[in-house]
Amino acid sequence: MPGMTVGEPLHQLMHAYKRALRQAYAEAELDLTVSHIRTLKAIRSQMPCTAQHIAHRTQRDKAQITRLLRDLLDAGIIAKSPHPDDRRSLILSLTAHGQAVMKQVDTCERQAHAQLSRGMTQADLEAFLRLSRLMISNLN
Repeated sequence: MPGMTVGEPLHQLMHAYKRALRQAYAEAELDLTVSHIRTLKAIRSQMPCTAQHIAHRTQRDKAQITRLLRDLLDAGIIAKSPHPDDRRSLILSLTAHGQAVMKQVDTCERQAHAQLSRGMTQADLEAFLRLSRLMISNLN
């Protein structure tokens, strides 16, 4: 349709969603950035996990990942251990504290998702997911 664009609503949605997440994280007193949380999710979802895996998954450069990992190590949220097959790599894992932090993150995200999808049917959500994935695929 002429004059119709998804850019502005998509931009507004992205920022509104990030605001909702940041608010939920702040209310839970989680002192982590979205980048820290994405890094933790990468560690939780891929075992064994290395810094290189995280850089690839998050599409960040190695220097950015190194800084994020240092923050998480200093906070006692993650631990590193020698890679059994590659002496140049370290395996990253969540500590017990890190697992507790991720439970808080999951709770915050459920709250934001509930707020985001309020008034939507399951069919609406499925259509949104289908269209979103198609748009992402088109851009990749």
